[in-house]
Amino acid sequence: LGDVYKRQKLGNKEPFDIISDFIEKNKTKEAIEYIQKYCNCDNTTAKILFVDFKSDYDEIFSTPSNLSPQEQAYNNAVAQEWLNKPKCPTCNSTNIKKISGLSKAGSVAMFGIFSQKVKKQMHCNNCGYEW
Repeated sequence: LGDVYKRQKLGNKEPFDIISDFIEKNKTKEAIEYIQKYCNCDNTTAKILFVDFKSDYDEIFSTPSNLSPQEQAYNNAVAQEWLNKPKCPTCNSTNIKKISGLSKAGSVAMFGIFSQKVKKQMHCNNCGYEW
């Protein structure tokens, strides 16, 4: 849901984690300012995006009392799975991929022993950072 939300609502510019932290700390104003800054939008649009995000967040992380124990366990597992997703250390995006051996070999062929890609394992599709 995080990746879909970012693509549709925030153009892949917004780390889901940071807004979630603001929500957990009841810092609505800071979350709206953050959205406004990174989406380059006006305050009204940022508020609308925040309301949409908060709704999605509540749907994922809340466990209403009318849910069965199995449904609560499933919701907890989904939330935990999302929290455990690997993220880019630079932009916090989950839109990452493993660098293939073929890509590493191509880099070595071009740059020889000075190739830096050999030491890297992951690539962020948002900011391009490799680690």
